[in-house]
Amino acid sequence: MTRSVNGWALGRFDDGVSEFAALVVGDRAIRLQDDGLTKGPATIRALLDDWAWTHPRLADLAASGADGIPLAGLRTLAPVEPRQILQAGANYRSHVAQIIVSSRAADDPRSDDELRRFAEEMMDERARTGSPFFFSGMPAAICGPDDDVLLPSESAQVDWEAELAVVIGAVARRVPRERALDYVAGYTVCNDISARDLQFPAEHKALGGDWVRAKNRPTFLPTGPFLVPADQVGDHRDLEITFDLNGERLQQDLPRNMLFDVPTLIAEASAATTLYPGDLILTGSPAGNGGHYDRWLRPGDVMVTAIAGLGAQRNTCVPE
Repeated sequence: MTRSVNGWALGRFDDGVSEFAALVVGDRAIRLQDDGLTKGPATIRALLDDWAWTHPRLADLAASGADGIPLAGLRTLAPVEPRQILQAGANYRSHVAQIIVSSRAADDPRSDDELRRFAEEMMDERARTGSPFFFSGMPAAICGPDDDVLLPSESAQVDWEAELAVVIGAVARRVPRERALDYVAGYTVCNDISARDLQFPAEHKALGGDWVRAKNRPTFLPTGPFLVPADQVGDHRDLEITFDLNGERLQQDLPRNMLFDVPTLIAEASAATTLYPGDLILTGSPAGNGGHYDRWLRPGDVMVTAIAGLGAQRNTCVPE
């Protein structure tokens, strides 16, 4: 996939000899040297651990005109290696409304329009008085933006979810909502793959969802291509999210249509636990998942997950 960035970003790459972190400017990667901006290995995590110091120096390097390696000759890896991943569920108005309409009970006499109005009223009340729903992800599920996604033989209902992911840039604990964006280093693209038929097994129904088996399998979290600093993307609420399956557009929405916005998610997550630099907060997925279309991922399917200003992934589904 041909890639280029406006301004600058951070990425991780493999040149066939070694993996390395780089500053991405245009369509080139400027390899970051050990013992340069960081003490010791120049990793993305090390840069984020001291983001207040490294960020302006990375900006200076991006403006310096330094030459780099063409992206076309490199394998692009996931840009971050988080300690923790927190994921917000049912956080887009369009998604929640679609779930309520599609899960209508057989004896429910309401029309689709009536159900949508009910969903809108319910979401308005939840946004006023409720709180986000979080579950935890596992870093072992992460793969790169061009890697194959492995479909497990024990699932027949593997689904997709295009999501804006927030990359934390400072240790955060009980952060007030009005200061939450100060703790954002930048943003990246994620596709939260889920084995739906393993998510709520009948034998475990009383215990809730099986998030490990359903959502944390190897390659179930394509991430990247880049970590784009917050000051390089403008208003994150206007970054259009899209998902195409074999060239057909199935998801399209804006982050401003979240039930709980990014500052609220950070405030609530940091009240529950301590967030560390490089941690990811996935912000939820718009409407248009496989359950709505009664269409599940199959070997040979090609997914393109994109967010305007952040880049795109292209992942092919293969049998595990």
